[in-house]
Amino acid sequence: MKKILLLCLFSILSIFSFANDWEFGSEGEHIIPLKGSAVAIKKEKITLKLTEDGMLVNVKFTFDSPNAENKIIGFVTPESGNNEEYEEDYSKAKRKAEPLKIKNFKTVVNGKEVKSNVELLSKLLSRGVLDNNVIKEYIEEEKNFYNYVYYFNADFKQGENVVEHSYYYTGSYGIFQRDFAYVVTTISKWKNKTVEDFEIEVIPGKYFVKLPYTFWKNGKKIDWQIAGKGKMVSIAPTNPNSDDSYGIDKYGAVYLNLDNGSVKYKTKNFSPDTDFYMTRIDNIPGFDYEFPAGKVQGYRFKDGDYMFDTSLASLLNSDADDLKGLSNLQLDILRNYPYAIAGYDFARKDLKDYFSEFIWYRPISKNVKINPNYNDLIKTIDKIKASRKK
Repeated sequence: MKKILLLCLFSILSIFSFANDWEFGSEGEHIIPLKGSAVAIKKEKITLKLTEDGMLVNVKFTFDSPNAENKIIGFVTPESGNNEEYEEDYSKAKRKAEPLKIKNFKTVVNGKEVKSNVELLSKLLSRGVLDNNVIKEYIEEEKNFYNYVYYFNADFKQGENVVEHSYYYTGSYGIFQRDFAYVVTTISKWKNKTVEDFEIEVIPGKYFVKLPYTFWKNGKKIDWQIAGKGKMVSIAPTNPNSDDSYGIDKYGAVYLNLDNGSVKYKTKNFSPDTDFYMTRIDNIPGFDYEFPAGKVQGYRFKDGDYMFDTSLASLLNSDADDLKGLSNLQLDILRNYPYAIAGYDFARKDLKDYFSEFIWYRPISKNVKINPNYNDLIKTIDKIKASRKK
């Protein structure tokens, strides 16, 4: 049995050198300078573009360096999976190192592309490049998984240096969603602990996504702005002291469904103390537990007591006996939910009006592919309606 650990938090970059005053450290899956950096980030623009299998990441930094010198820029990530082959005795699991699934790792420094490298953290430690005392938390983590360092050499000049960095990765995923993260809190480890000019742009394409409500522990709202056309609902946290480590009651959420374009956040003197997390919602019924009831800022997320008195997830898995008590209109609505989720453009006005109230609905075509898991439900509903006509 293989256990695949898809931990794919990606990172803001940090600088370290092999001199005595080098700066290198990490926490989780990203690099931070542990001794205080003399380098400041003047500008940073992050562009995140969703694709079918993951996300394209493009980051452009403008650094301000007090000295001209060669540096190594990089970040630490966990492995993409342990590939553990378990026996009855879990202590005998066989581990195999496997780097994070990052593709097309490319970096341009001051207009010149530089060669990228990836290496096990343990090998860098064995070569004496890193201080074991500084990286002690990673040495401890080696008992559970391997860490890799993605890095490249950069000739920095005194003053401004532009680093353009891009790569592609899959995110962590399951049957309901695909999750992505980007560590921005490392800004606090740089000189001035802020970015003078910051911008993050998310290009979701056809996907319905959940974005962070805040970058700050005080709950201050991110001023997301749509550049294009679409729907967006911001829900503030109602119980920030909740024990639910993922719930919108604790953290709030921004739900986004764009017809086209992107959503951006631009600011001056950016100094966050929480990170960026985004969820691509691939299975609408699977989020019934999280979605708010009723109308929120003009849109519905789920039925609740709107048309049905139970969850959509339960209804879509109902059998004939459960469905016989529904009216013809309810059966019509339920039968067309899989099509609405897939983006079917309804000709029937009542169906079009009904589903248009939901934030996740985006009519795109009359030629859509529905989830085949709903085929039996559709057949059952057709049989019930046909029997009522006799």
